[in-house]
Amino acid sequence: MKSIRTVISLLVLTIFAFNLSGCATGTTLVTGVKRDATNFEQVKIYHNPPANYEVIAAVKASSEVGFTEQQNLDMAVEEIKKQAAKVGANGIILEKMGKESSGSYGNFFSNGYGGGFFVSGEDYSQVVSGTAIYVK
Repeated sequence: MKSIRTVISLLVLTIFAFNLSGCATGTTLVTGVKRDATNFEQVKIYHNPPANYEVIAAVKASSEVGFTEQQNLDMAVEEIKKQAAKVGANGIILEKMGKESSGSYGNFFSNGYGGGFFVSGEDYSQVVSGTAIYVK
């Protein structure tokens, strides 16, 4: 019985450590003219295109390691702003925001005596995508 508690404790600690070290991931596809990098904190999110802008890139970011969906969304938004800033954008026209399945998992934990338990589920990530722009 003591060994089962040890295994469960190690599992919980591993999951907790993974969540603390997590971050968002992002991608950028340059489709226009790349500019000098900007500060990601200055990048604005637009739901509708502003009056005068030029397209720089398609950007996408996702996060699945926060403790809540809101934390995942916040990390994905921060990452998409970082991706846009790297190519010189000062704005992003938001095109998609929401949850996407990022795969499923399953693990069997043996108690060493022919028994154990199975854990399974599906992982979701918050995904944000849009067009990185430079507003003139």
